[in-house]
Amino acid sequence: MASQQRVRKLGARLFWSLRLGRADRVAADQLTIITFHRILPDPDDSPLPHLAVTPKLLRGCLDYFAHHYTCLTVSEAATRFFAGDRPAKPLLAVSFNDGRKDGFLHGLSALRASHVPATFYVPAGRVDDTNSLWHDELARIVRQIEEHDATEFVREQIPTLDGAGLVRAVIQHAMTLSERKRDSLITRLREQAGQLTLPFWEQPMGWSDLQLLIQEGHEIGSHSMSHGVLREDLGSDPHREIAESRRLLEEKLKGPVTSFCYPTGEHDDATLRELKRAGYQNAVTTGQGLNDGAADHFGLRRFDVQEQLNSNRHGEADQALLAWNLSRLPGAPR
Repeated sequence: MASQQRVRKLGARLFWSLRLGRADRVAADQLTIITFHRILPDPDDSPLPHLAVTPKLLRGCLDYFAHHYTCLTVSEAATRFFAGDRPAKPLLAVSFNDGRKDGFLHGLSALRASHVPATFYVPAGRVDDTNSLWHDELARIVRQIEEHDATEFVREQIPTLDGAGLVRAVIQHAMTLSERKRDSLITRLREQAGQLTLPFWEQPMGWSDLQLLIQEGHEIGSHSMSHGVLREDLGSDPHREIAESRRLLEEKLKGPVTSFCYPTGEHDDATLRELKRAGYQNAVTTGQGLNDGAADHFGLRRFDVQEQLNSNRHGEADQALLAWNLSRLPGAPR
């Protein structure tokens, strides 16, 4: 793995030195959408560290985007892109998932400094709630069980788990369960884990936080009502999760909500029908990559920015690596 990382870094340096990584080359005639999940001084504080970046890395990324791209919200960028607008600096949208406090505490100040607007995808039914989202809670529970050296209990509950990456494996398994069965699993594992301490930053933003984001030029999109898995075969209610989440956000925020983000990336035909019926204009997936003019408005691809793949040894944004990871070259995310 270390040698693979060195090869990637050498390739990125060459790519950058030859000016092949310029945004007007790699993203010409493309729409780029960026995803951030957790913004934390120490990513290891997150129950899912691979989804967390530091405020330092975030600021470096935003400065890079502001310099090389035309930065807009997801809905503004998608509207202009599909209308045929191709500015000299390609269109790019920054998005934040899950509506947690860390995005407000650390993300807002970085966005202000870089003058970049963003889209915040929020589970509407969890605003002002005091609990974790299910995948964060489950990850935190399994990590605590691992610390207690009691992983055999987890494997007894889920005999089909494979060997490595227990936290991710448990979450992947939970994504195949109905909400009732998933909640039952979480309850059993929570009893084994013992008392959990929920950090302040893992709590959701409140309605007043979202209002301030809008006042500062940012977009609020729906991330469903509950952040459940949007599949009818697992008992999902498409109307509640999609139409009702939009209605609630618009009622509370007094403005239009036109963008949707699929929780976990899972969705089916019923989800798509409800999105269109509910009046959304676009939806983003967990698929990695750029979007061309023929892209599905309800299947937009994004790039997840990860700390270790985009930072130098000082924890700063490495422009060569970032450019490589946002390109269509071999080794870049797909």
